Amino acid sequence: MDKETQFKKFFQFTSLVTDVFPQRGGRILDVTVRNLLGNILVYKAVEKQARKQFGRAKKIEAVLVASDINIGDAIIAQGAITALREILPDARLDCVIKKSAKDLIEGNPKISNLYPVYEGAPYPKDSDIERLAEIAESYEYDLVINFSPMLDDRIFGKKNVVNYAMMAAELVRNEGKRGEVINNVVYRSYDFIRDVFRDRLKEGTSAEFKGADLYLSDEAIDAARNFLESNDISTDNPIVLFNPDASAKFTRMPFDFQLSVLRKLSGMNCSILLGAGHVEKLIEHELLFSLSPEHRKKITVIPPSTPLDVYTALVDLSDVFISGDTGPLHLAAARKYSRRTGKSLRNKTAVLSVFGGTPFHIYGYDSSAPGFFAANQDAPSRSFVAKSQCRNITCINKMAKTCKEVRCFRNLDPSDVALEALRHLESAGKIISNARMRILVK
Repeated sequence: MDKETQFKKFFQFTSLVTDVFPQRGGRILDVTVRNLLGNILVYKAVEKQARKQFGRAKKIEAVLVASDINIGDAIIAQGAITALREILPDARLDCVIKKSAKDLIEGNPKISNLYPVYEGAPYPKDSDIERLAEIAESYEYDLVINFSPMLDDRIFGKKNVVNYAMMAAELVRNEGKRGEVINNVVYRSYDFIRDVFRDRLKEGTSAEFKGADLYLSDEAIDAARNFLESNDISTDNPIVLFNPDASAKFTRMPFDFQLSVLRKLSGMNCSILLGAGHVEKLIEHELLFSLSPEHRKKITVIPPSTPLDVYTALVDLSDVFISGDTGPLHLAAARKYSRRTGKSLRNKTAVLSVFGGTPFHIYGYDSSAPGFFAANQDAPSRSFVAKSQCRNITCINKMAKTCKEVRCFRNLDPSDVALEALRHLESAGKIISNARMRILVK
């Protein structure tokens, strides 16, 4: 049985467990998986194997980092790249990412060679694997860091490979310590490398990692500004970017919840940019036409044809970004730089995320709640977490879950999200209004 089939069968089984026994099944899965994968003895065994592979590399002058295959994974892997560059300042650091993430990662001065390869989702295509094997064979890498559970280490030939399993075991183990340690996946990708390479850390070196970095071209930045100008939207006035879509139904905010949030936002003195659906096609138009004509006046749809780097520049020009757990959330939380000058862009976007079943400490950002990692923005971040009765650690792979009923988003109040947006705009001096009562009532 190949790895893809094993994954599918495992997550089909875990979904069946919570379909039949929602609350009790979730608890059983949490305890079972944490005791197996998150067990300290398992973690130490995986760590020992990783360090054994590391030890085989007598010199480390070239490292290949293979991210997992989605856009968000390409951003997550930048934590590892940052740590590697700190530890190996003169090494060749090459990175394999999803092809569509190229315009966000290209230009990162920490990366020697960028290989935008992956086209498959949620599993790699045969052509992805073949291309990855060619890259590994093309250069004498001293070490390969494999961040994808769907990529067999044998793809890289006889190279010394450190597998993501050590990081995965730590993520699972830390889920039992919610609020005590930062367990965000971007932060852990950075800390994972520092742990593997701890013998090479300079004495007294402390971690000051604040998040991933993205690099945008002048063309993308200009295109974003032109889009706002052509729609009579001024950056002098407050802008909220609302992302309605997600890669799975278990992380996509419920339609009625989204509709309520948009109605409340429309009662504020702000412009609303509404993202397009790429998985849930035309969701933006369904939302738009479910609103009154008065509400629709405040909303501008970002066309689905908008390039990802232009969308990212629009996020940077916005004052508030609202989304479920999906790739654009990590995009919004990352710090943006000009590819040409290397200078920081605006980076003043408040990042508000809404979580259903997926582990919120692993994927979320919050600048005030304990155990969370803050978005890498000069603005607050906040995670709103539903009281999902069947949430468990296996929900980490939302793409493979097959639950018949989506129970993920219970007991969420859309007023909380709208009020947090208003609170930020008021504190930033972007809005002065009596919208608070209208938000609570509508």
